[in-house]
Amino acid sequence: MGVGAQSGFEVAFQEFVFYAGPIIQLAYWLVMIVAALWAVTLFKRWVEYQTGVKADEAGTDAGSAPTATATPVSVDEFVE
Repeated sequence: MGVGAQSGFEVAFQEFVFYAGPIIQLAYWLVMIVAALWAVTLFKRWVEYQTGVKADEAGTDAGSAPTATATPVSVDEFVE
């Protein structure tokens, strides 16, 4: 097979890759962004579950810690 001669399939495949390649790559990166955001959301929900933070206590401020409403712990038994 010669270097300069190409069959009809090769030309059609190269044309398909030329047009569909960037579209497929763009779709891949959009799916990766959505998957990353979904993973962050799931991880945040898991951390809130593990730490006992309720959804209504979480609030919108990321830097604020939830307020403690439980009874105070007695530290006298740990002090010598």
